[in-house]
Amino acid sequence: GHKGPHEGEHLRGKEPDKLQNTYRKFITLLLEQKKLRRLFYLGVTVLLLLSFLQPVWQFIRPQGITGEVSVLGVPLSFLPKDNKNTFLIHLHLPENTPLEVTDRATRELGELLRKQSIVSNYETYVGIPSVIDFNGLLSGSSKQVGPQFADIRVSLTNKFERSESSIDLVQSLRPEVEKIAAQYPGGVFQIVEDPPGPPVRATILAEVYGPNLETLSELAQSVKSEFVNTYDMVEVQTSIPSDMVEYRFRFHRAKLALAGLDPATVSRVLDQLMKGEVLGYVHPDGERSPVPIFLHVPREHRIDPDMLERAFVTNSNGKNIPLSELLYVEKGIKSKPINHKNSERVHYVGGELSYSAPVYAVLDLDDRLDEMEVTKSSHLKTANLGFIPVRSNSLEGYKLLWEGELRLTLDAFRDMGLSLGIALLVIYFLLVGYYRSFVLPLIAMTAVPLALIAVFPAHWIFGVSFSAASMVGVIALAGVVVRNSLLIIDFIQDYQKQGHDLDDAVREAGAIRLRPILLTTLAIALGTAIMVPDAVFGGLALALIFGAISSALLVVVIVPLLYRRMMQDQVNDHLLGK
Repeated sequence: GHKGPHEGEHLRGKEPDKLQNTYRKFITLLLEQKKLRRLFYLGVTVLLLLSFLQPVWQFIRPQGITGEVSVLGVPLSFLPKDNKNTFLIHLHLPENTPLEVTDRATRELGELLRKQSIVSNYETYVGIPSVIDFNGLLSGSSKQVGPQFADIRVSLTNKFERSESSIDLVQSLRPEVEKIAAQYPGGVFQIVEDPPGPPVRATILAEVYGPNLETLSELAQSVKSEFVNTYDMVEVQTSIPSDMVEYRFRFHRAKLALAGLDPATVSRVLDQLMKGEVLGYVHPDGERSPVPIFLHVPREHRIDPDMLERAFVTNSNGKNIPLSELLYVEKGIKSKPINHKNSERVHYVGGELSYSAPVYAVLDLDDRLDEMEVTKSSHLKTANLGFIPVRSNSLEGYKLLWEGELRLTLDAFRDMGLSLGIALLVIYFLLVGYYRSFVLPLIAMTAVPLALIAVFPAHWIFGVSFSAASMVGVIALAGVVVRNSLLIIDFIQDYQKQGHDLDDAVREAGAIRLRPILLTTLAIALGTAIMVPDAVFGGLALALIFGAISSALLVVVIVPLLYRRMMQDQVNDHLLGK
């Protein structure tokens, strides 16, 4: 094992560069000084712990769970909003709102949109839904037909030709839209942005289940009140329609008989007054389809049910009898639709957030709503905040299940976390088979946590939420960074086979592989940098770039030191065994 005087120079190469010399000096200090080596281990461990504390620190705020994100916190979200070329303003006024009132509200919003410099055009749809997009399919926009509904589809100038993003425009418009909405009590004015991921009924969505429908409606209203009092919550709505007055006409059977009239004749006259009647069709020249001749009373002359004395029906004797003598009116409340999901009666309470992530609002609401008193003998139970979805069951009493974007986030992180675990297990067992050792693969896989040291700080520096795309980047890192460890370990073992002692082999393996590892990492960073400005895939790029950089810088030091420690322990165990 003794080396000649020039053998070390041959191992290092004829002209060692400054980078390799700097590395050799640094790792030699760590190899020779035990205190310095322990201090280095401690520093890396502290950095790793601080990095993992960043996503936890976001939940520690002066205002509680909701409020501004902590200074060093990294917020979690499913996918961040993207800069789009269009968005939708949806109006849902109370069910008894006339079409003219809905139209007036859309015109006021149109005047607001005209003042925005980046708005190129907009289209209004009053009483009918706009062209159904992917988001509208899930929210059921096709069913929103009636005088209380309206849509405004807003088109912006191309995002590559403007400096202001659609996200900023929507945030600036919301206070102005809320001022207009305040003039229409009971109405909900929603600014619907195209979702970057799968569409949901609402960003924050609570499904309220229970056995008694009347109590369930009251409970949903209470939940709505808590939504309104939540930080950053806007556009809160429920699936409970407002009360609509309904008039029911009943026949005076005795008076009909005395007047010589039958109910069918009176009903036809009543329909003509209320609905109108098609008398026939005309075929004008040049028209492909016949044009109906429709007889109806103009809106300004129509009578209400309390003025039936102004309408008459003629009997067989030619006598005009007012309808008020033949009918009486019952005033009541129109029956409301009952929503079902999984064969259970449900009410939906939904809300949007102006800019914050949904996890904080949901945790705050869950804390306030869980165990809330419903009746003297029952309380509300909240659920569905775990990785395993919960199904409704009204036999268990009144229950609130959380859905919306947070449910998508939990499902995505659960699946991707499972994928990461499986990927790491597969890598470990492959390395066990390759090295025929259970300890050496663990040393090689230290590159993965070392990569995570810079992932969360990078998101904080760039002001990007840790999203599902970021998680994809972390999974990709697992396979990328382990390769650097394998190269160093293989070089160390190769140098040992050539007869060099352990310390020299450890030192030289890192020095020789340092430049190729850094160049490979630089190639990953430059190739991925193009995705950093993207709103959706920016998190993926940051995870790959900074994770690869931190792993590359630390692997060339940590892995050789751990390999040396493992080999020394094996030697000591062998000597003790002897």
